[in-house]
Amino acid sequence: MSSSADIPSVPSALRSGSAWWPRVGLWLLLCQVVWAGSGCVSSTPYRYGKFHPDDYERQPVVVERGKPHKVLDGLAWCVGIPSKIFTLNSKTNNHNVSDETLAELNEYLEENDLTDVYVSVNDYNPKLQWQRLRENTSIAPFWKYTVGTINWLGYTFVPNRVVGGDEYNPFTNTLIVSSDVPVLLLNEAAYAKDIHLRQHPGTYATVNDLPVVSLWRHSIATNDVLSYARDRADWQTESMAYETLYPHVGATTFGSASHFVPVVGPFMSAVGAAVGQVAGRTVERTQKPGSTHLPPEDEEPPQVAENSADEPAVVQPASAESKPQGKARGQRVRSADSTKSAAQK
Repeated sequence: MSSSADIPSVPSALRSGSAWWPRVGLWLLLCQVVWAGSGCVSSTPYRYGKFHPDDYERQPVVVERGKPHKVLDGLAWCVGIPSKIFTLNSKTNNHNVSDETLAELNEYLEENDLTDVYVSVNDYNPKLQWQRLRENTSIAPFWKYTVGTINWLGYTFVPNRVVGGDEYNPFTNTLIVSSDVPVLLLNEAAYAKDIHLRQHPGTYATVNDLPVVSLWRHSIATNDVLSYARDRADWQTESMAYETLYPHVGATTFGSASHFVPVVGPFMSAVGAAVGQVAGRTVERTQKPGSTHLPPEDEEPPQVAENSADEPAVVQPASAESKPQGKARGQRVRSADSTKSAAQK
């Protein structure tokens, strides 16, 4: 007969980690689900970035491409297989970025007044990155030479040229590109915009790189990309954001928290990606144009036919020709009244 001494107490079980890790996992899962549910397009008008005065002479975005290397590129492609699976996109971390993808990134940076961001495509240049770190006056020296230096060491000894990853480094004001997926690059560019808006960017960047806390800045960036696409009536980009960014953010957030969860830690990225996939596809269906889940668009009020005083007025529905059409890319919809007045002129 076993004694009570053989049965571990509840506090000891919690301290040993055998009972608390499921709670942590469930809590992380809840955070991901709540974020996914609130990650729809903001109802407020999209706010474009403006960080320089009107008379400031803006320079073109600087893009530096690394030279192709068969061995390194092949190794990097293999290392990037997990991220391809998580996002269900073979172009994630493929280290072969097209001009069209860079053109979309460049357009976002220009429209949001972020032309000072340096774009590094499949490149490796520790010397230049150290120079950019020292010359970055927007980050306080304390953060530059502590966290910024640690980031630079990581870039130097574990280069993105091999391990892949699309990321914006606020300490060097550099956007590192490894994927031929526009929404992944727009997401990092949106983080650059978020950093530019902060009064203390060094503190903000450091705190938001902590495990789990990073979900906050990812949610801001993702919402910015979705609102940007919606403002331009670009459903293709918006749809790709739901399908790609949600699992990407889930894998990134859960992966950073894996060292808090023993035993199942290595599988946390896969769990986060799976949750993101389900949430992203679900939100995509509700936001798709023509979906019954969307609130009805404002319709033109019914027209009243002119009749004699003895006859009752007859209400006629607005014809299809009089309804406002969807706006073109970056343009506002003109009302039917303004169209009529223009025709009379």
